[in-house]
Amino acid sequence: MTISRVKYYYFSPTNTTKKVVEKIARGIGKDIIEENITFIEKNSKEYVNEEDTLVIVGVPVYGGRVPQIILETLRGIKGSGYAVPVVVYGNRAYEDALVELEDILEKNGFSILAGGAFIGEHSYTRKVGTNRPDGNDLDIAFNFGKKIAEKIEKEDYSKPILLGNHPYKPDMPVRVFAPSSNDRCILCKKCWKVCPVGAIDSNNPKNVDIEKCIHCYACIKICEFEGREVINNPVQPIIEMLESKFRERKEPELFL
Repeated sequence: MTISRVKYYYFSPTNTTKKVVEKIARGIGKDIIEENITFIEKNSKEYVNEEDTLVIVGVPVYGGRVPQIILETLRGIKGSGYAVPVVVYGNRAYEDALVELEDILEKNGFSILAGGAFIGEHSYTRKVGTNRPDGNDLDIAFNFGKKIAEKIEKEDYSKPILLGNHPYKPDMPVRVFAPSSNDRCILCKKCWKVCPVGAIDSNNPKNVDIEKCIHCYACIKICEFEGREVINNPVQPIIEMLESKFRERKEPELFL
């Protein structure tokens, strides 16, 4: 079978997943097509991929699972060729997210050629997975792409065994809260532009639909003025646990 091109999809509110899957795609050395599925309301109901297109799909890990908010879009990524599921987690654990993404892609018609779990700065705190993926991570991602290309060149289309459990662990409990503006906000609207679910009012970013917020913290991380914060944060105990137990560096895991 001939692979003519690589198409990479990513849900990446804080750009960590995007950086990883883009490097993998470039490492493969074929023509590449980018598909940003971060902004939920703009996504198509179906994405059809030709058999000679190698598809890479990257998502962040939320509580050891694929984010619920992107499941419908993922189920619309169809094809009959090969796919590479990639997850990016915040230096704690990816648990069942990788096999969950694998299962989705297989149900959509793909055969799994490779898979990867990488590390990105944790959404909740900059102190866990700080500034990752870093240069070393991205070098690993690029070389992973080269190894995928070598596997294709050898006509080795064997399926790797990815780590994870069936049944999956339960989803995180729903918590209704959202970051809000403080007196450092200058109304630049960068936060509105990066919100993947349209929870921030385009006319006045001080207005937030907390029912929509998925707690990706993209709005907090994009603000150079520290103009957004979470008051009385209900996940503060989780943040403290992460900062006390999961600061030791973890490395990417590759499956070929």
